[in-house]
Amino acid sequence: MLHYRTKCFAHRGLHGDRNIAPENSLAAFKRAVRRGYGMELDIQFSRDHQIVVFHDETLQRVCQVEGKVSDYTYRELQQFPLYQSQQRIPLLKDVLNLTKGRVPLLIEFKTPGNRFDRRLCEDTAALLDTYQGPFCIESFHPMVLYWFRKHRPLVRRGQLCTNFFRTHAKGQRWQFFLLETMVTNFLTKPDFIAYDHRFRRSLFFRIWKHFTTPVGWTVRSSSEFKKCRNDFDYFIMEQCPSSD
Repeated sequence: MLHYRTKCFAHRGLHGDRNIAPENSLAAFKRAVRRGYGMELDIQFSRDHQIVVFHDETLQRVCQVEGKVSDYTYRELQQFPLYQSQQRIPLLKDVLNLTKGRVPLLIEFKTPGNRFDRRLCEDTAALLDTYQGPFCIESFHPMVLYWFRKHRPLVRRGQLCTNFFRTHAKGQRWQFFLLETMVTNFLTKPDFIAYDHRFRRSLFFRIWKHFTTPVGWTVRSSSEFKKCRNDFDYFIMEQCPSSD
């Protein structure tokens, strides 16, 4: 179970003007720390296996550059600004040095191409072993949770989920069924379920929320928050309320 004072995790940091404090930037994380919010962030490997904080598999949307994050070394990625800002793609260790345990972190493991990368788990776990602060991990890929259950059982872990039939155009129906029903929870034993709040009436969510902590993502407005505030214990939000 989660036991954090704050109920709000700022989605990819507390970002606002994309040209000043864009998503998953050190500027956005600084804003979240100043406000005392927990922070959700995304990690994946660069080509030289540096743990970088970036959401998309490709650079086009945020950096207006062709190619995947994994096509470039960390040094090469530093050439590309986030949107039109002065911010660059940070390393996870840079974020940890910034937060210094002052707010809880929710670290999402990205699995480009739905491929499980054991090394990303190993390297991230080794880095977090020395971090003095509250954090938990989450992923859509059940193998990430299973790896942490086996190798770092004290780390709190969460299963990300949504209505895959509604939100994903590509994929096999049996894969969608396995993911949406969350039957892998029997193996991975998540401490929480991070669920797409738009589909909170799902039968499978309503069943599983009674066995673990429900976390709603991504709540983008005060009106959305009011509609789903009674369905979740914690929230990943674009616009965090002034009071938790």
